[in-house]
Amino acid sequence: MSQVHTIEVQEHGFDEIYTVHAEQNGAGWIGWIQELPEVNCERKTKEELLKVLEIELHERLEVYKAEAEVWDRQFEEDAKAGKFERFAKEALADFQAGKCKDI
Repeated sequence: MSQVHTIEVQEHGFDEIYTVHAEQNGAGWIGWIQELPEVNCERKTKEELLKVLEIELHERLEVYKAEAEVWDRQFEEDAKAGKFERFAKEALADFQAGKCKDI
């Protein structure tokens, strides 16, 4: 295996910069996104590898975004339904009992 090439990629629509690691592996190239190691692939050329990684990164981020939106909606529904009231009362009681400390 050869030296690892590190390339930073800014994904459009997201404020993060992602790091691509690419290295030659025999006649081809392997690569992955450091921050999302599940985004990885192997291709014949470095250019093809980078293109595929960028596409897969975008697809993965869209999935994460959709999952976060579902979680946010569920959280809001639970809050409106009063499902967190018990925790707020417990926290207030702990605070009033002096069980909390400044951090």
